[in-house]
Amino acid sequence: MNSVSFLKKIRRLGKFLNALAKVSPALAGRAAFRAFSTPRRIPVHVQDQSFLAGATQSDFIAERIRIRVYEWKSKQAQGTVLLLHGWESNSARWRKFVKPLCDAGFSVYAFDAPAHGNSAGKEVNLPLYSRVIKAFMQRYGIPDALVGHSLGGAAVVMSMAAFEVPQVRKAVIMASFAESSRVMQDFGRLLDLQPAVLSCLNQEIERRSGLPIEGYTIQGKATLLLDVQGLVLHDRDDAVAPVSEGAAIAASWQARYVETIGLGHRMQDKAVVMTVVKFISEG
Repeated sequence: MNSVSFLKKIRRLGKFLNALAKVSPALAGRAAFRAFSTPRRIPVHVQDQSFLAGATQSDFIAERIRIRVYEWKSKQAQGTVLLLHGWESNSARWRKFVKPLCDAGFSVYAFDAPAHGNSAGKEVNLPLYSRVIKAFMQRYGIPDALVGHSLGGAAVVMSMAAFEVPQVRKAVIMASFAESSRVMQDFGRLLDLQPAVLSCLNQEIERRSGLPIEGYTIQGKATLLLDVQGLVLHDRDDAVAPVSEGAAIAASWQARYVETIGLGHRMQDKAVVMTVVKFISEG
């Protein structure tokens, strides 16, 4: 689907949700939540499948969803690292990180989030992602470090701060948003939603999870992770999450902060990889 047809489709969805909210706010809230949590199912490219084929693969069930796990073992095996990708991505986005981490003595795990990559499911959101991380640790053990990009970075913080995931020794988040409420507002602008629909959506989020959207504050929850050594990386040219949000998370967390220029949202430059590996390797 090209960008023009995609925009037309989501604008039609916005008109439908605006009309539905006038008739049934509850139904509008449920429909908006489903749209807010549903990524485009992007096929894993052939070259990415080839990279993932080099991992030991397994599946486990979390939240009644089949989750695909990848493991790359290090010959030195000093510890383990779990890598968590972002929205509409998959575990192959870590291809530049895996070998340097293994060479540094860390066995590496990654999994495709629900509705992503080779995992099953149709929806993903921050609470669900956090619960899957918890289920992963119950099955595969607690890693020494977590590394998350974008939504995966937000899940790193929320899982440990609000979903009873054991706090790890070190954590790295890259290009993450600071406030879920800002993400919801962006969603509203994209679909041209009326305030009533966003109110219905927020009520549905609270009904399902026990917290309103304001409770999913990465900046706020990071203050609960002062015993976790943190590294936050963010690029000045990030068009998805403003660089100020990365700085705010780092300040709240009292984490090390690295700001880059010209890398955008993806953060896959060699210098970024080596910064992450060095941080995790430090005693």
